[in-house]
Amino acid sequence: MSTKNIVAVLIAIAMGIWLVSGEMGSNLAIAAEEDEIQPSDDQTPFVRGIESVATTRNLYLEVRAQTEANRMVHVKSEVAGVVEALPGLKGTHVSAGDLLCKIAVDTRQSDLDEARASLKSMQLEYNGIIDLKQRGLQSEINVSQARAKLEANKSRTKRAELALIKTEIRAPFAGVVETQQVEIGDFLATGQVCVTLMEIDPMLAVGQVAEKNINRLALGDRVEVELITGDAYVGAVSFIARAPDSTTRAYPVEVTVADPDQNIRVGMTAQMRVPTGSEFAHLISPASLVLNDEGLVGIKIVEDSVVRFVPVNIVGEDPGGVWVGGAPERAQIITVGQEDVFEGQVVRISLLPINALVSLSR
Repeated sequence: MSTKNIVAVLIAIAMGIWLVSGEMGSNLAIAAEEDEIQPSDDQTPFVRGIESVATTRNLYLEVRAQTEANRMVHVKSEVAGVVEALPGLKGTHVSAGDLLCKIAVDTRQSDLDEARASLKSMQLEYNGIIDLKQRGLQSEINVSQARAKLEANKSRTKRAELALIKTEIRAPFAGVVETQQVEIGDFLATGQVCVTLMEIDPMLAVGQVAEKNINRLALGDRVEVELITGDAYVGAVSFIARAPDSTTRAYPVEVTVADPDQNIRVGMTAQMRVPTGSEFAHLISPASLVLNDEGLVGIKIVEDSVVRFVPVNIVGEDPGGVWVGGAPERAQIITVGQEDVFEGQVVRISLLPINALVSLSR
């Protein structure tokens, strides 16, 4: 082979190597660029959550309250005199009509006897005048004067009877003597307090309801009342104020509670729970709650791999979490990583069993 032919072959081989190496380099560069612009599955945010199904949750209006007596009165004397008996000692349980305080009769019995005798005499005199009038022997003026005297004697007798009756001060209703203001031998003036009587069955639970909630209540509504002691009762709304408290701007509400065992004392702290309806709600950990840019409380859920923010309202609490309403009936709720993703973002979610997070949080 001539020298020219050898050189031509070498040039051809070199050209082929250059062409091949250039094509391969171009292909590697393109592949590298594609690797940079195409996202890998590993780059999609990963969150954890629960598959939750809402259940019907009864809604209650919670109101702090304090117990009060249904009635408490200062029983006063209507006549003056010395206290000669005091059956209504402090702490005594009494029925309506029981004697609380006995005032000395003094001259009241003799005054009544005298008034009755005078009335009897006047009645006979009046009957005689009427008889004579019918026979034409008495004028109408005499009849009128006799009638006036008779009525005056009737009034005098009635006053004497009442004065005697009022020496016995009796209980206006069943209850317990809370305080005793006098002792035997004390002089009790007209209008002075003998004892303070408190009705203890039923009792009242009294609280204040904010103006935004006041129209959710109605007279007769069933109310659960739980005392600080743990004792629970059921009562009914018996009073809703038409005007708010001048200090708190909340409306006083009273609930009447039957207490046949007389275990409720005045001034005990209580919690009133007023049923206001029901709502579908999810039981979640409080840590799942987030705030959006507008300051709304809500949760983040995943729908078709996309994050959504859902405003919720807390409708109750349990030892295992909080009940929230406002979310879809069935939802994939983000419980881990919710602070690191935003609404509209594509994510991958690993789901625990329904409401499993609640059991984990206990």
